[in-house]
Parts: sequence; structure tokens; C-alpha cells
Amino acid sequence: MNNSTPLGTFFRTAIAVICALTILFPVIWMVSMMFKPADVMFARPTQFFFSPTLANFDYVIAQGFLSNLVTSLLLGVISTAMVVVIGTPAAYAFARFEMKKKDDLFLFILASRMAPPVCLVIPFYLIYAKIGLLDTFVGLSLAYMTFNLSFYVWVLRSFCRDLPVELEEAAILEGWSKPQVFWRVVFPLLRNGIVATSVLCFIFAWNEFLFAFMLGGSSVQTLPVAIPKLITAQGVRWGEVAVVGVVSLAPVLAVVVLLQRHIVRGLTMGAVKG
Repeated sequence: MNNSTPLGTFFRTAIAVICALTILFPVIWMVSMMFKPADVMFARPTQFFFSPTLANFDYVIAQGFLSNLVTSLLLGVISTAMVVVIGTPAAYAFARFEMKKKDDLFLFILASRMAPPVCLVIPFYLIYAKIGLLDTFVGLSLAYMTFNLSFYVWVLRSFCRDLPVELEEAAILEGWSKPQVFWRVVFPLLRNGIVATSVLCFIFAWNEFLFAFMLGGSSVQTLPVAIPKLITAQGVRWGEVAVVGVVSLAPVLAVVVLLQRHIVRGLTMGAVKG
């Protein structure tokens, strides 16, 4: 079948719509659950038309989930910012400079990311208990930065290695120092890679549960840690779970939509070689 014909276009469009609906169906169903009354939630047969209610939103607000949302946002943004500030020069150094035992050091960084989180959270807990960072915002931010930093350096190093070194050599011949070359030549070329990698780090921090549960305690509760409050003695409050789930999805979607141009360019950087 010729894909340029109207029939071929129709089939391609139909397949794309079916795929999109299949992927979005759980989200659409969760959005509908946000407004379902409790007596309609598990009605049989399923009721697709009902009188919407805002009681689920009222319960979520009353239980303080807005505070948990703000905590998750601040932790994700601050820890990701620290990762970018520390990890960008580190990734560039691994890609461009020779150093003693560089491969061994880089392998250690990579191995720390591959280790199961439960192997790392116990040492963190013992250290934080000794130095007074347990159940603090600063301590949890540093923990998030630590487990994201290795991933950031690992990914961004490949972006740095794909940059043409001739541009840096030309800038040095013009009399620029190494810091000037990095900030005025390398950094602008790495912008898309930095955005793409930092968005992934933000998503990891946003979804993280174990570190927040063990190190944040009841003092610094993120949204994933607060969700179990919706499991009560009377059962799971599914309408409220749907509200929190959609709210949890919204910031990630907003970041991806706003930065999609940089993300696509960053993820495809170096994919096509001349």
C-alpha cells in the first residue's frame, strides 16, 4: 500500500490514535476517578456518567498533601541544581583531561549508581544520625544529590566527548584560559545535554521513596512517602489516591512539555555521525 495515498494516511493516523489512547488510558481513567463519588467508584456495571464531586480534593488538602507537594518540588529542584553545578565540570574533566587512575575512578562512580538503594541508605542513615542531618531538608537534599550525581556525570561525559575539540583549541590559541573556554565555548554547546540529563535527575528525585522514607522521616515528608496515609482502616481511599497521582504527574509533564525542544536535542546529541 502506498503510504502517500489518503488511505495510507488514514491508516497511519488511526494507528497513532490507537497507540496514544492505549498509553493514555490509565491516565484518563485516573482523572475520572478524581471526581467519582465513593459509591460510584466500584459500581457494577461501570458508570461512565456520574455527578462529579470535589470531596476527594477537600480530603487531600485537609491532610496536608500540598505541603508534601511543595517539599517534593523543592527537593527535586534544589538537588538537581546542585548536581548540575558540581557534575558539569566533573563530566568535562573526565572527558577532556588526563588524570591518574581515571578509568578506575569513573568505574567507581558508575558502580555507585548501579548499587541497590537499600545498600546505600543504611550508611547514610548511620552517618546522618551521628552528625545531626537525620530528618532534615539539608540532609535529604544532599542524599538526592549524591545518588543523582553519578548518573549525571556518567551521561554528560558522553556528551562532552562528542564535542569537537578543535573549537576549544582555537579558543586557547586566541588567548582564552581554560575556565573561559569552558564557560564561553563548552557550556553553550552542552546546554541541550545538560537540560536533558538534569530533567532525568529531577524525575528520579521526584519519584524517590526509600531515601525520603528512611532519611526524611515525619519531619520532611515527600509526596511518595505521604501517599500511604490514604490507606486507612476503612480501606484505600481510591479517589484521593487518584488526585495525588494526577498531581504527582503534573510537574513532570510540565517540565517535559516546556523543555521538550532541549530534551530531544540533548538525547539525540551525537546520535548521527557525519
